[in-house]
Amino acid sequence: MELIPVFFGVDPSHVKRQSGNFAKAFAEHDKRPNKDAVESWRKAMATVGFISGWDSRNWNEESKLIEELVQDLSDRIFSAVSTSDTGEWIGMSTHMRSIYPLMSKDPNDVRMVGIWGMGGIGKTTIAKYIYKGFLSEFYGACLLENVKKEFKRHGPSHLREKILSEIFRKKDMNTWNKDSDVMKQRLQGKKVLLVLDDVDDIQQLEELAGSSDWFGPGSRIVITTRDRRVLDQHDVERIYEVKPLRTTQALQLFSKHAFKQPRPSEDYRELSLDVVEQLGGLPLAIQVVGGSLYRRELKFWEDKLDLLRNNGDNSAFKALKVSYEALDEIEKKIFLYVALCFNGVYMDRVRKVLDLCFVSSRRRVLPTRPSIVALMEKCMISLSKNKLLWVHDLLQDMAEEIICEGKDERPWKRLMLWDFEDINHVFSTNMGDEAIDVESIFLDMSEGNELSITPGIFKKMPNLKLLEFYTNSSVEESRTRMLDGLEYLPTLRYLHWDAYHLKSLPPQFCTSFLVELNLSHSSIQTVWSGSQQDLGNLRSLNLISCKHLNEFPDLSKATNLESLKLSNCDNLVEIPDSSLRQLNKLVHFKLSNCKNLKSLPNNINLKSLRSLHLNGCSSLEEFPFISETVEKLLLNETSIQQVPPSIERLTRLRDIHLSGCKRLMNLPECIKNLKFLNDLGLANCPNVISFPELGRSIRWLNLNKTGIQEVPLTIGDKSELRYLNMSGCDKLMTLPPTVKKLGQLKYLNLRGCVNVTESPNLAGGKTMKALDLHGTSITEKLVGSNSEEPPQCEVPVIRRFFMRNVREHIKKRKSNR
Repeated sequence: MELIPVFFGVDPSHVKRQSGNFAKAFAEHDKRPNKDAVESWRKAMATVGFISGWDSRNWNEESKLIEELVQDLSDRIFSAVSTSDTGEWIGMSTHMRSIYPLMSKDPNDVRMVGIWGMGGIGKTTIAKYIYKGFLSEFYGACLLENVKKEFKRHGPSHLREKILSEIFRKKDMNTWNKDSDVMKQRLQGKKVLLVLDDVDDIQQLEELAGSSDWFGPGSRIVITTRDRRVLDQHDVERIYEVKPLRTTQALQLFSKHAFKQPRPSEDYRELSLDVVEQLGGLPLAIQVVGGSLYRRELKFWEDKLDLLRNNGDNSAFKALKVSYEALDEIEKKIFLYVALCFNGVYMDRVRKVLDLCFVSSRRRVLPTRPSIVALMEKCMISLSKNKLLWVHDLLQDMAEEIICEGKDERPWKRLMLWDFEDINHVFSTNMGDEAIDVESIFLDMSEGNELSITPGIFKKMPNLKLLEFYTNSSVEESRTRMLDGLEYLPTLRYLHWDAYHLKSLPPQFCTSFLVELNLSHSSIQTVWSGSQQDLGNLRSLNLISCKHLNEFPDLSKATNLESLKLSNCDNLVEIPDSSLRQLNKLVHFKLSNCKNLKSLPNNINLKSLRSLHLNGCSSLEEFPFISETVEKLLLNETSIQQVPPSIERLTRLRDIHLSGCKRLMNLPECIKNLKFLNDLGLANCPNVISFPELGRSIRWLNLNKTGIQEVPLTIGDKSELRYLNMSGCDKLMTLPPTVKKLGQLKYLNLRGCVNVTESPNLAGGKTMKALDLHGTSITEKLVGSNSEEPPQCEVPVIRRFFMRNVREHIKKRKSNR
């Protein structure tokens, strides 16, 4: 419960100190015989006086005070999504009053709704609020953030896969054809909610939400953008323009960050109003500036306000610059790195790379976690729920301006380079003996530009720590040209070079500080030549789709390696024992589609291994003998015939996928002893004829196109089962009556089970989401499986009642004056 005092015609300091009229009143009460009661009243009044609330003296009109107070209470009480301490939903009810009619409840139409406004105005927050508030009304939903960046980096196929995975709640959709026609076919007839955040080009909408007929009746597609023209080009007629926060809302948001409470402290009330006025109701600027003022002395506030007042017309943008200048030197540099090099990257990955970029005067590594956390607290960086670091577009624009300031004509003197023209200028200009000061180069090669690199160019870059030449996943050919090879690479912390076209990295490359190496889609045959490399700091190695790689890299000294990816390496035949024995910190090991890999080394106990991916290793005939720590094991489309009884050693196993293993026989009975197993895939395994014995924890069970003839009565014991797919099991007979015990079952697929003649006796109710009986021999009507239509979302009636009565009260007060 939250107490919000209203000081009506009363000085809050009089309440707090019991002075003025309060002193006189308490003097009278002190004459009472019950001294303890009066003392408790004094303490209560003092407590109330210390709570920041509404002071009527700050309002010229009583009606205006009441209106703002009612709106504030409405925001707090009637939020469709519970508010949080961060105050991210402040002012949302104001937006929703205009957005609810645009969303409508008509179950027959498909609507596209645009959320349009300037950067930092709160479009993404509104999109998240809509998603959470309306989520339960739809068959499936997807919130796709940062469409502009993700589309450019990964391409439309990847994003379509992500949308379908979210909507259909399928963890692995990589076997689907992901062109737009298939997406349209799968979504037609489905009532879905799709939120596309930060769209800046009509092509993105055409590829991800082509037209209304892609979606089933009642579907809603919400699009946020800075560019109104994009919405007009896509014929989006229902558009909400996001306006700045009103003063009271802006003050509340500011207080959440500057004071960690809903209202400003009394001594800072006037200053807070002045600061908020300068920021123009822009939520991003309010949060950033508020965070920078938290626990600062009064003089600091006054200086900050002077800076804001002198910023002129572009005060919001320059307010962000003021907050940047208040950071210490390490925080400034880390902010620039995250904004321009690691935006949208997992926090742990960023931290491990940057930890080796900052050293003290005594050459000791300075941990960057405290500075990253400080930047989050100051709202310069945000952390998503899946631990990705994000920097807002406006802050990213500011970071670019800071890097380029005063160095427009001399890009080699900048800290970072990301623009092709600047990088090409640096690589092609003869600067004699002048050093190149650049510390990081991040270049997107997807747009067709080709960069020529001379053998010794990197010798002029002694400070270079981060180097990335990347493309999106649809581009596999090299866009960098090294006609005379490459002699040297500096002591890098991070190297990501997609489609690197030489046969190995240069022999003059010191790897002792290297944290992450990514050479996906490269032409390398061996990673490095020459003497054994010092890989003590290496945490991640990515060699995906290196088709010519014929030698597994020597990793005997990579004792801190956590992630190893070698999927789609067609020429990889064997893995030496010596390369894996020391990898006691390896967590993720991916070897999918290494078609010539026949086996893994035996008795390699990788103490930290959690996931092993061997999908598509078609030459693999034996079940791998692996660490007992493994939780996820993917063996789809391998040539494995038997799962050995020793699988019960894997006591932590949660997921095992064996779909497409045409030679696989029935699973051993001991698999039921895996008490944490919740996902089993045996699709397209025709030699599996017995329903697998499983523990009670199983949730996802995919048995389509197996030779299973019957489902045992014990199926009813699987109380956690949510998904059962037995489509295409043409030998399957009717399901047992115990299937009714599956109270958590949401999806049941019996499509094509021609010998199933009786309707499954399901628990029904609201848990069932999808039931497919197409192609069975069932003729009678299914009973008890229809779920109730979920309630539609609408503005609460009580809110309208509350507001109407307040307006009537105001009218009466005015008429009596």
